[in-house]
Amino acid sequence: MTRQVSPLGPEQCTVTVREDALPEGPAELVLDLRIAPQNRAAMALRRGLAERAPGFNVAVVGRRGTGRTFTAVALAREEARRRPAPRDLVLLVNPRWPLEPVPAFLPAGAGPAFVRAMEELHARLEAAVHEVFEGRVRHRLQVEIHREQSAAERKIHDQLSKIAAEHGLGLVAGDDGFDFVPLEDDDDDETPGGDGPTADAASEAETTEAEARLNRQVLDAIEAVRPHVEETQRQLALLEAEIQQTLLQRQRAALRNNIAASFAAVPERALPTEQVRKYSQRLHEHLQQVYHLEEGHHLPLTSVPLPAGLVVPTLLVTSRPDDVAPIIHAQNVTLSGLFGRVVAGSNDSRYPEPGTILAGDLHRANGGFLIIDAEALVKREAVYEHLKACLLARAIQPHEEDEGPSLRIQPVELDVKVVLVADPDLIHQLQELDPEFSRLFKIRADFEDDMSFEEGLRVYPGVAAWLASNRGLSRCSRSAVAFLMQYGARLAEDQHRLTTNLGLLSDLITEATSLAKGADELTEEHLRAAFRLMQDRQGQMRDRLLDLHRYGLIRVEVSGQSVGQINGLAVVSDGFQSVGRPSRVTAVTYAGSHGPLNIEREVEMSGPIHSKGVLILSGYLHDRFARDFPLSFGASVVFEQTYTPIEGDSASTAELFAILSSLSGLPARQDIGVTGSVDQRGRVLPVGGVNEKIEGFFEVCRAHALTGTQGVIIPESNVRNLVLGEDVLEAIAQGRFFIWPISTVEEGVELILGEPAGTPTEPDDDAAAFRYPERTVYGRVERRIARLRRLATPSRT
Repeated sequence: MTRQVSPLGPEQCTVTVREDALPEGPAELVLDLRIAPQNRAAMALRRGLAERAPGFNVAVVGRRGTGRTFTAVALAREEARRRPAPRDLVLLVNPRWPLEPVPAFLPAGAGPAFVRAMEELHARLEAAVHEVFEGRVRHRLQVEIHREQSAAERKIHDQLSKIAAEHGLGLVAGDDGFDFVPLEDDDDDETPGGDGPTADAASEAETTEAEARLNRQVLDAIEAVRPHVEETQRQLALLEAEIQQTLLQRQRAALRNNIAASFAAVPERALPTEQVRKYSQRLHEHLQQVYHLEEGHHLPLTSVPLPAGLVVPTLLVTSRPDDVAPIIHAQNVTLSGLFGRVVAGSNDSRYPEPGTILAGDLHRANGGFLIIDAEALVKREAVYEHLKACLLARAIQPHEEDEGPSLRIQPVELDVKVVLVADPDLIHQLQELDPEFSRLFKIRADFEDDMSFEEGLRVYPGVAAWLASNRGLSRCSRSAVAFLMQYGARLAEDQHRLTTNLGLLSDLITEATSLAKGADELTEEHLRAAFRLMQDRQGQMRDRLLDLHRYGLIRVEVSGQSVGQINGLAVVSDGFQSVGRPSRVTAVTYAGSHGPLNIEREVEMSGPIHSKGVLILSGYLHDRFARDFPLSFGASVVFEQTYTPIEGDSASTAELFAILSSLSGLPARQDIGVTGSVDQRGRVLPVGGVNEKIEGFFEVCRAHALTGTQGVIIPESNVRNLVLGEDVLEAIAQGRFFIWPISTVEEGVELILGEPAGTPTEPDDDAAAFRYPERTVYGRVERRIARLRRLATPSRT
């Protein structure tokens, strides 16, 4: 016997929140209260954040607005307080390979002091080089050497002058060499002679002979001194070389001493680790090689400039000793944003200038937590793959952006906890397509889409209070919080549960605050007006569909009766709002042997779930009417005026009613919309979007004028999902619109076709083929199928 179906009352079609059920006094949104609906996810997050073993990164899975990122950050802060401040990271100059700086970790807060000490060292070294090659040290050494050179030259000159004097010659030193002049003798000044012309002639002859003899003597003396001149010149040349070598050695010693003094002046506390102390020592040795300062080195000194990039390291990351572990929420998910980048520097030096390399989010999060939005990450395949490589290697690996020589930081030891925030669908795809994903993200924290009503009584007032305290929004009165919970139930589509999408609640309160014009406290009316405003603002598609129905461009009959035609209900969305849309489902039955035929499937317009629903209809018809013989009839079922692909099985009940109407010949009520899925046994199963479907059919009925008999058939299991709008509830209360919940197909058959479905009886003998009474829907269907079977069977002659 089929149960009599009664329409629902308005109180059954919504949820009512009593104000006296709300907690007394202002609610404080502490962390435990905010994450109360997500206890299981919070437990998984705490476990993953605390675990230091490789691969125990966390995948936070949930819909946007469920507090997934807030909770991840809040719990990461809790764990960060238990960890020390991260070490400072500097890049040390690599003299042998300048384009591959070496990373070094220093105690927290020691990085700036180390860099300042290296900057001061560079300044001292520059001053030392300048003094030796161009400054006072060079001038002092040159004066000393010139004085010593002059004394040595005078000594050599004196020796040569003495030898020349022994040969009657005087030494005259010039810029071009040496000149000699004969020394004068007083006896030679007296010339012999007498009176008269004869005496004069004799005197001239004697003078000429004396001059010739003197010239010969000078030439002989010069010739005798020549070997000594050559020796003197050789000694002077040797002296010049020795002087230059002495100057070089003294410059080398001075520069060596100055450089050693510069390194010795570096405070010991500025070199806190063995690595940087060895770096300072290697740098000292390298500078000795650069300036040819080693003992016994005979190459000339080089006066090359001393670039800052050869001495001063780059400070990538620093923190204070009293800091906690860092928490970085990566916003710029690119190669440069995550792994660092190189900025333009001077091309005058082969050594990168300090500050040429900038840290990425992964460097800043090292020793702490890195929170990344998975959708932004997977859009950049190169970033995703490189992050995986770093996590697998436990080191920040250099990445190559361009071909050719470029700065490549040597791998940096990595100790970071990555928290990947993602939608469920995206995580499922990553797990399916990337075998390495599960190796790296062994902890999964799933965020619920809804919470129990009891939890909502504690959480929702706290959310309203927190928004008022931290976002500058108006406070919510008890009536406003009650409406907020009703809105949360609507979003969750459940009278016993509330949405965890606190972001949507914030949006509603923000709208209400704007409408209230500075009111200190929001009431239910403020939130209700804000809700209507949001619906109207996003209602363009809804209004367009209503116009199409109103002017008959989309044909849907909401009154009268018609054979083989049912108003099925669907939901369409434009991304901002979902709207229920009634569509005519028509069925035509005829003689044949292939059973129900899905026309949309034949033209590739239906999805696999919808096609499966049609196959279930075939199973139901076989179970009811063809247990002992083939189901020999044909049927075509189609959604009229649909031009987009059809998916889902929520219209299978409407399709079945259309087929039964066509087979029985009974007209179906057109003032009833139908939604619901069906199984092969005839049980009506729940569907989604039931509120939108009911409201969509109600709007179409109201556009054509309500008759007082219209309504919707829904699965009984969907009653708890009803949180209808106030206009639908008012029409239900006034008896102008109805909602009938059914649990079986037979219950709906009587409502929509006007006759009972019929109770089957077992026939007394095999010849009695009919199981249902004749004056029932199934009796009519059974006899029509028998006629169609006879028509389909070839006659024998």
